[in-house]
Amino acid sequence: MKLVHISDIHLNHGSIGGHDPIANFRKCLAYVEAYDSDADRVVITGDLSHHGLETSYRELATILAESTLAGKLEPRLMVGNHDNRETFISVFPETQRDDNGFVQWTEETEAGLFVYIDTVDQGRHSGLYCAPRLAWLADVLDGARARGQRVYLFMHHNPVRVHVANADVVGMLNEREFQALLKSYQDVIAHIFFGHCHYSLSGSVCGIAYSAPRSTNHVCWPEFSGIINRTGYGELTPNYNVCFLRDDSVVVHTIDFLDADKVQWSIETDPAQH
Repeated sequence: MKLVHISDIHLNHGSIGGHDPIANFRKCLAYVEAYDSDADRVVITGDLSHHGLETSYRELATILAESTLAGKLEPRLMVGNHDNRETFISVFPETQRDDNGFVQWTEETEAGLFVYIDTVDQGRHSGLYCAPRLAWLADVLDGARARGQRVYLFMHHNPVRVHVANADVVGMLNEREFQALLKSYQDVIAHIFFGHCHYSLSGSVCGIAYSAPRSTNHVCWPEFSGIINRTGYGELTPNYNVCFLRDDSVVVHTIDFLDADKVQWSIETDPAQH
């Protein structure tokens, strides 16, 4: 199964960090349409809007309506800390929610069960996965285990500290409780996909592999000084991830879509020589 993972598009009528988030998101989708239209799913893991404004969500709805990505390729939209849950739902009323009103649901796919969870603590940049949400997820994972299903977990916030102070200070407030749940289901969860940090990440937490792409607009530079209010940004290339999911593996590629014009192609008579 082929998955396109996009995150942190931050739609806004005005530049952010000297970049145009609407233009960049349009370029990202255009590249997906041109080169990854054979994918099976497209998922955007939150921060759809920069300020949670209705105008930004309506802009997103317009862009998606103009896109050729439809049916199984219609992007699955998740919320992040920059989003306003109720405003988003007012523009996308078909959004699936759990019984407590959180934007989280499950989807059966060729690779296994996709589980989309809502880690937003409304009004704060840090994430929270409260007791009702933990109970919902545990129930979903119990069901998957009983059916012998592999689960792919999608979320906005990083589920583990990434050793960059300005990211970790706005990570999961109840990280220990969330990781305790992950540890209990490491036999069920095959991979975790998230965003939030704005740089490419990979690793594992509680024995479960994870990956994250950069933002499609303002990319951050990971640095390890420990200074909370120090953030690196600039003319850094945004990306999205293309992931291949199999029963025995997950392969993740980063696609620097704005650099596509720099690529030179050659046809090797002996590919082993490159």
